[in-house]
Amino acid sequence: MIRLLILLLTRRWGLIVCGVILVIAGLIWGAVGSHQVTYETSQPNTNYHIGSGSETGNIYINADGSSDYFVALNGSFGRSVAQSDIDNSTAISFVARTDTTSVDLNVNGTTVNEAHQIEKLVFYDSSGNVLGTYTTSEYLANPNGFYDNEWLKSIWLIIAGAILGVLGLVLPMFRKRPQVASPVFTGAVGAQPAQPYSPYQAPTVYGQPYQGPQAAPDPYGQAYQGPQQYPQQYPQATQYPSQQPGNQPGYNPYQQPPQG
Repeated sequence: MIRLLILLLTRRWGLIVCGVILVIAGLIWGAVGSHQVTYETSQPNTNYHIGSGSETGNIYINADGSSDYFVALNGSFGRSVAQSDIDNSTAISFVARTDTTSVDLNVNGTTVNEAHQIEKLVFYDSSGNVLGTYTTSEYLANPNGFYDNEWLKSIWLIIAGAILGVLGLVLPMFRKRPQVASPVFTGAVGAQPAQPYSPYQAPTVYGQPYQGPQAAPDPYGQAYQGPQQYPQQYPQATQYPSQQPGNQPGYNPYQQPPQG
């Protein structure tokens, strides 16, 4: 149950659902719970059974042979009902609301879930003298009845539901959108860090970057003006060393005739 509640309050749809439920519950509470409160009094010459709850401390009263139960809620009178008044009394009278309130009472195996709330309770002795009187502040302020306006209570439930619903609708607008992280590439262990990209420059023999094809320089410092006559220069004959006779075929250094 706790996990479900945490899940609802931490999700957008959960806040909206909880808000809607609270608003609906508040509307039902205010519409159904608001009503006119009237009183009824105990009947004279009627035998009433009286008892107290061991855990709650409430005082329960039931007429002999009746299925209606009446309850004096513990603390509703501002002071507790004295046990001596209950033990020494021989007769009682009370004023109770005509509507009922929820109780949890087990009477001889029978469960009682509803009872009329007592607003005034009086104990008498055998002589008819009053032993004790207990009255609620509600009855003192409205002895002839009053209008029970539950809207004054249920409006807070409606407001809480509206706040949760609004939070569920506008909360995503205040959340920062996650930023997409740029991919980070890591090289192999021991690898050199990548160098920034630069355009490729072909190496040149002159140690300068290549700048594309250029016109050949004019040896005479002038633009080409058409064909001209230039003195022709021919290469001189290469001087080779004279060959010795011994290097020629048929040479005989001893001047002997060749053998047949």
